[in-house]
Amino acid sequence: MKSSDTRSRPRVPARTAATAPRHAPSPVSATAPLDTLRGLAETSAPVQRLRALGPALQREVDTSSSPFLPTYGPNETPAWKKETGIPKWALDELGGNEEVTLICSLKDGIIGSVYFPEGGRIRTTHGSGPEKEQTPERVTQQFNMDMSKARKIFKDGSPKLLASLYDKTDATKTEEERKKEAAKAWDRAFKSWLSNQLVKTPKEKLPDWIEPVTGPDSAFDPTTGAPPKDRKLFEVFTTLEGVVTGWHPSRGLAAKFQTSKKVVNVLNAAIEQIKGIKDPGERNKAFYAYIKPRIPEFAAQIRKPDQV
Repeated sequence: MKSSDTRSRPRVPARTAATAPRHAPSPVSATAPLDTLRGLAETSAPVQRLRALGPALQREVDTSSSPFLPTYGPNETPAWKKETGIPKWALDELGGNEEVTLICSLKDGIIGSVYFPEGGRIRTTHGSGPEKEQTPERVTQQFNMDMSKARKIFKDGSPKLLASLYDKTDATKTEEERKKEAAKAWDRAFKSWLSNQLVKTPKEKLPDWIEPVTGPDSAFDPTTGAPPKDRKLFEVFTTLEGVVTGWHPSRGLAAKFQTSKKVVNVLNAAIEQIKGIKDPGERNKAFYAYIKPRIPEFAAQIRKPDQV
């Protein structure tokens, strides 16, 4: 019987499953510093596109209480829901450069009020403050006229009226107070008489020193030269039936006013801006401060607040 071989044989190592060789790390990711990575990101196309949108996105964030979307009021419509994509306030503020022809009251080259064809006006800086007047229930008739001639006719026709009005004043007041009161009553009587005469007299029968103003083309045209110094704008307000309800004498005359829609829009926005301000002086300051940077060429044609 053969004896077994007790000598140990060398162990053959177990065969292991082959593994895929690992790729060497990319030179950039393995060796580039952080600032190199940042530089590559900054110059990438997506980042550049975001940078181009930056100002528009920043404006939306800056004007909103939300860090994501602008705040809209209950009566506002988001710009993206509008056909133009432009909010109404922007359209109103920027306005348009299309020309519009209106009427203004003009004295010594200074504009007092701007009148609109549909009626009403916007009074600029004034002792009583800027104001927008709209009276759809009344009719306004305008006249450029020589007020001194009208006063003379009224005075000659009623020479004793002033004395009679003085006698009706309070005798306990001083003579100066009574004279002022009588003068005011005389002036009211004169303007009431004048208003009724202007309304009742056919336009073709008015004297040559009374010029009806029915629109911009019948107002004084500043491009033709200096305005006549003896002409002043006088407005008569009536009901639809022609009954006189009031009047307004202007310091200047009615003049043709070539302007733009932008000016009209900014004037309307300025009136909205000063709502709630009661003091006339403060209204003048706020109104002027609003229009000056937006329509400087118009602001230069009205009285500054300290000139009122």
